[in-house]
Amino acid sequence: MPEKIEKELIGIVSRLFAEGRIHHFLGYGKGTVKFKTTPLIAGNREDLQELWLEDFCAPNLTLYLKDIKGQVGLLVKGCDSRSLVSLIKEGQVRREDLYVVGLPCPGQIDPGKVAGALGCESEELEEITRRGPEMVVRVNGQEKTLPKSLALMDKCLNCPYPKPLIFDSLLPGEYVAPVPGATPTEDELCRRPVPEKWAFWAEQFRRCLRCYACRNVCPACFCPRCIVEENMPQWVSPLATMGDNFVFHLLRLMHVAGTCTSCGECQRVCPMGIPLMKLNEKM
Repeated sequence: MPEKIEKELIGIVSRLFAEGRIHHFLGYGKGTVKFKTTPLIAGNREDLQELWLEDFCAPNLTLYLKDIKGQVGLLVKGCDSRSLVSLIKEGQVRREDLYVVGLPCPGQIDPGKVAGALGCESEELEEITRRGPEMVVRVNGQEKTLPKSLALMDKCLNCPYPKPLIFDSLLPGEYVAPVPGATPTEDELCRRPVPEKWAFWAEQFRRCLRCYACRNVCPACFCPRCIVEENMPQWVSPLATMGDNFVFHLLRLMHVAGTCTSCGECQRVCPMGIPLMKLNEKM
């Protein structure tokens, strides 16, 4: 991301801290592994030196708002802003407690998708950089190029919300879809007969570890106590059996049907690669 955007952001947030308008700022920090960033909660101007805006800003930071008290500034991409609007409408956060900074998003890179396009493992990827309309990937010491459509997350290709729906400041940059005009991939599963659909999801949920990463990363999951943790009565067994996995995922799907904004975090963090967004989008 251009250096001027980073300078602009630090200038805005430094001013907010100096004026006492925020107590914390929620942004991105550099991750400890390749192609990852980590949420950064800055408590003062000195912490802003840890901000990282180079790339791979996929996490939806609105998830952490409920755990931060006081006046908060935060960085949002266009898709994240939909989650923020939903949280405000549901009374989970107060608009007057927030200072929202809009971030221009060039589309988030999906390392797994890149590896699949190149026929290698994600661990073999050494570097992924943007060069005009293409992505330059170094793998096993060799440089290869890919079109954006084969490197960006599917949800980013023809992003309907490149500009945040809610903001107090907008960082400079282009607020346009990364691949305008891209045709959404048709879901072949929808055309299959019901027995084949059942077999597909039975296999997906058989692989589920019940790690609850999908639940824990979801901004729309904000119950004080999840139904899967209730034992009087016990609605869902804690064992990761296929039947109980079905119950868990379908209960969660119905529970967030009115607040899910298709941010895709559940699918992004699933360690088993279960295509949860197929269910979310259908609901």
